[in-house]
Amino acid sequence: MAEQVIWSCPCGQVKGQKLQDAFLFRGLPYAETERFQSPVLIRHWEGVHDGNADETDCWQRSCFEDESGTFYGREFRAGRSFRYAESPMTLNVVSPSSEGRRPVLLFFHGGAFETGTIGELPYGTSTEYAKRGIVLVSAGYRLNVFGLHGGSNFGLQDQLAAVDWVRDNIAAFGGDPEQITVMGQSAGAMSVMDLLCSGKLSRKIRRAVMISGAGIVPGFVSPLPREKTEAFWKKVDAAAGGDAGTADPETLWRAWRQVKSREKMLKGMRLMQPCLDGTVLREPQAKTVRSGRLQNIPLMVSVTSQDYMPYFIFEMALQLGRLCSRKGHAPVYGYFFDRELPGNSYRAFHASDLWYLFGNMDQSWRPFEERDYRLSAAMIDAVASFCRTGTPGDPKWLPLSDRQKGFRLFDGVSEGMTNPGYCRKKMRETIFRNPGPA
Repeated sequence: MAEQVIWSCPCGQVKGQKLQDAFLFRGLPYAETERFQSPVLIRHWEGVHDGNADETDCWQRSCFEDESGTFYGREFRAGRSFRYAESPMTLNVVSPSSEGRRPVLLFFHGGAFETGTIGELPYGTSTEYAKRGIVLVSAGYRLNVFGLHGGSNFGLQDQLAAVDWVRDNIAAFGGDPEQITVMGQSAGAMSVMDLLCSGKLSRKIRRAVMISGAGIVPGFVSPLPREKTEAFWKKVDAAAGGDAGTADPETLWRAWRQVKSREKMLKGMRLMQPCLDGTVLREPQAKTVRSGRLQNIPLMVSVTSQDYMPYFIFEMALQLGRLCSRKGHAPVYGYFFDRELPGNSYRAFHASDLWYLFGNMDQSWRPFEERDYRLSAAMIDAVASFCRTGTPGDPKWLPLSDRQKGFRLFDGVSEGMTNPGYCRKKMRETIFRNPGPA
């Protein structure tokens, strides 16, 4: 039985637990809302909040259909229970102690803007960053129809609220509110890119890490203007019985899923991500970056060799680094993950690097080897260094530019850089010979 602790923060008292290497607080509410409304930041709670309870996540497919037999259900959720609600804005905090002012790493999960939780096995309770003097925060946000309805980008608004809550409260958990690094994976990385383009994080964060989703989205899947989503959302409302605001969660989710299944693939992809709402997102990413208005902070970007749409994700990351260099932007560092995970035929599949980036490998069914643990330590050390200094701590790991197109290779064997030719060759092999899981 872990030792129980009670700490005080500006919101009030919170109960957590002392682990061997860190203190863990789960399911802390940072905002609340009604359906299809902007989040309201939580500034106070009564009594002692129980930070040992399950996190609250957004309604999603696993609430209504059995996902236990899917690849990602087995990979990241096996043996875990989850709690879902309409207002899923909760976060986990893993801290070395309540004293000091340590850098903060705030993580937003992926899941194609449709699924995902903050309690998934790789990252929800990882203590590896606490061991390195970093406060880790994982924040949930609204998804699918609940986060995108009407083109209002509620999920992005939630993430902005999470940043504000962390700035207001993290000092009580040993964090420095002026040293926040935001990190996202997949849809979480795309969200971070959107927020960096929005200007809403100006002077609130110091650095950003975007895993398998950084860069300028290709034009054919770029965000739609809000007015071009209206017809879609009217169909969703009709399918939900005419009043999406009062329909029960399952009815609404199934109506949304039914309507989106009728859309052509590319149009559907554009409808399943934040749109140009005129509030958070005012212009396409390409315009923001090329005009030099992208938030000027150090960035780390990445791709895996068996990634989802690997060519697009790789080119997005590479081109972002090159464009930022031309504009005199702060450095952009890239890494290429190419470790074939032990345990099945898949190689460096989409999200496989999460096990290594957070080091929660004892939560996995996979027979990880000694080199996997060494690789994980190297990757975590690089991100921890980036949180502290804005560089990955390796003088050979140079930022991207028109002249320097190399990515740091993480494969468990090499310790150097690799070039775009090597990356593209590896991606061709996985696309044509061994595609990743769907």
